Amino acid sequence: MRLEDREIRQVNLHPRGGSFSINLPTRWLDQHGMSGQVEIVDTSDGILVRPTRAEPHPTIEDEPEFAHFLAFLAQDALAHPETLVDPSELLEGIDDLIEGVEPL
Repeated sequence: MRLEDREIRQVNLHPRGGSFSINLPTRWLDQHGMSGQVEIVDTSDGILVRPTRAEPHPTIEDEPEFAHFLAFLAQDALAHPETLVDPSELLEGIDDLIEGVEPL
């Protein structure tokens, strides 16, 4: 975008507790598909307001150590199969344990 194509407005900062707020033109927000939550980014040129990027929440599988942990479990199970147990005994009562827990 060329500088001359930008619309520039001066707005007042409004004190809010220990911070400040500003009012953004609705047309700008609609034009960029922003509503609800936005990201604000501190850059060397100033403060950038942009739509929140929908990135998946990280899971334990995203941790580099997780692959090492699984490899360790597999290696241990193969080296000592006599230590493996029937998991049904371990899972008895699991429904009571997770009752009322909602996934994210």
